[in-house]
Amino acid sequence: MPTLSTPELTRLSQTLAGVLSTAEVNQIGRDTGQAERLRTVTPHRLFLALVSTLGSGRVESLADLLRAFNYQNDVTVAYKPFYNQLARSGFATFMQQMLTRLLDQLRLHTLQPEGHRAVARFTDIVIQDGSSFAIKAALAETFPGRFTTIEPAAVEVHATYSGFADEVSHVALAPDAQAERPFLPDPATVRGRLLLADRGYPGVDYFEAVTANGGAFVIRLTRAYDPWVAAAWVDGVRVPVATGLRLSRLLARQAGHVVDVDVEFVRGPRRVEVRVVALPGREAAMTRLCTNLPRTPFSTDLIGRLYRFRWQIELYFKEWKSYANLHQFDTANPHIAAGLIWASLCAAVLKRFLAHAAQRVGRLAISTRRVAMCAHHLIDDLVAALLRGTGVRRALRDGLRYLLINARRSNPKRDRQTGRLRTGLLVVQAA
Repeated sequence: MPTLSTPELTRLSQTLAGVLSTAEVNQIGRDTGQAERLRTVTPHRLFLALVSTLGSGRVESLADLLRAFNYQNDVTVAYKPFYNQLARSGFATFMQQMLTRLLDQLRLHTLQPEGHRAVARFTDIVIQDGSSFAIKAALAETFPGRFTTIEPAAVEVHATYSGFADEVSHVALAPDAQAERPFLPDPATVRGRLLLADRGYPGVDYFEAVTANGGAFVIRLTRAYDPWVAAAWVDGVRVPVATGLRLSRLLARQAGHVVDVDVEFVRGPRRVEVRVVALPGREAAMTRLCTNLPRTPFSTDLIGRLYRFRWQIELYFKEWKSYANLHQFDTANPHIAAGLIWASLCAAVLKRFLAHAAQRVGRLAISTRRVAMCAHHLIDDLVAALLRGTGVRRALRDGLRYLLINARRSNPKRDRQTGRLRTGLLVVQAA
């Protein structure tokens, strides 16, 4: 039987009980217009039913949610009044505010730099990305998609992810047709941090702003960006550069080689200087990573490893869709569509909190994916305790013991060699 840290377990159970307390969740429901009077379908009961159900098996319809609500609360609410609660204009706002509450108060520090490694200069590694999916075509006016013929209605969930917390810190919901770049973090918030982003996010003005605010970035460039080359190193050896050479022409001559380049973007009278690391791979145009990190200690190999750490947010998106029911529901009501998206994310955040809590109290590395797959076995008991208002600590203790036995990371040593810890990170309090 795993040994648990009693003080940590007590602290975490008190935190969870406070975040999901009946009085406070009901008050948020009232403030957002989710409920006016507290009858059978209270905001607290509704939230727990949605999150626990969306966090378990596949949910196909609103009726699935109603059945779970009736079972949890031993009531016989009919479909129409239940639907009317979801159709309220305040439903989406209520669920969005609950997600913000969970993210603010259930955040745990799970990864940290190892010793004096290069990443120790950062207070966090921030990843920005988005994930989109189609919704019912009748919502095309509210959520227009990029591909109007195939998917006339689609949404994109834009997320800012904290690498050290292993959790998203901010989420925004927008039509899929909307551009991605406006969802980048404010440059002032990146001070002391490293920002990783994919090809949808580069912008020269943003590069300047992040640098001016004391932040760092590694952002992938598309071929549309073709700056002037000021200096170049090929496989670690400096090579002469002709005046007026564009990046694309240099890379065309160095296929299959690692190229490290100082480049200049010309913006009117301004010249914006950055570094581009081009890595060979399956694409003929190479993987072009733009950064303001210095060559020492940030070698081309380390820049590549840091950028691959961006994959952590892609894995989280997969968890959302596979294990938290982030998918299209058969509804033409925009409040319900948006509210269920926020509810799905709440379910995912709660399960990730349980994964991190198990790691903290048991001092073992835990697989967030395995927790996402099996946490529903313990969420039911937690929900029952939260509905009663007692027994939360015992339910959390028993659930975390289950996770420590059934959801450990399979090969922590491999994580340091080829996985997420290759950048010089350690799991906090892991054995």
